[in-house]
Amino acid sequence: MTAKPSIDAQAQALAQRLRETRLPKDPIVVYGSSTVRLWPDIAKSLGRADAVAVGFGGATLRDCVAYYDLLVRPLAPRFLVIAAGANDIEKYDASAETILATIVELIGAARRTQPALPVAVLTMKPAPFHGPRMAALRATNALLEKRLPEMPDVRLIDIFAPFLNAQGDADPRFYAEDQRHLNEAGYVAWSEAIAASLPPPR
Repeated sequence: MTAKPSIDAQAQALAQRLRETRLPKDPIVVYGSSTVRLWPDIAKSLGRADAVAVGFGGATLRDCVAYYDLLVRPLAPRFLVIAAGANDIEKYDASAETILATIVELIGAARRTQPALPVAVLTMKPAPFHGPRMAALRATNALLEKRLPEMPDVRLIDIFAPFLNAQGDADPRFYAEDQRHLNEAGYVAWSEAIAASLPPPR
């Protein structure tokens, strides 16, 4: 079995691909972990050519902070979407307070050179794989809903409720065989939730 590339190796390879790709000017950047990395066609899904997916597998919010200058800052986004956090809970049993603090740190890193950069944060997304962690996901989302609106030009996008079934559990219909990553129907629901909160195209 081939070893999975390290976070650093993935980030470096992604940075190289971004440098070699012709990207839109002043893009909307969705930044996060494997759900972003595996997004088949972000521009088509969101119905706009100015969207760029910047994701690497297994990334935590702490990784997103560490690699922001390498991966996102050179793109000079006009709008940033943060799509990470579940890996923090899975890997480190991170508390809601820790996740909130790291999101605030990431927003601060993004605004060091772009003080007026508007930001959207995705709630933690439920998945059948994360069944034992559903209480932690809910607690984190509740804290984000309470605290993030206090920050200027920060909005919260709910990607929790759209992925629940009638019993309030993660709906397996939206997930691949691993019950962790999204399938085609999942990406449709994910894209619809995000697209509704983006600024209009220029």
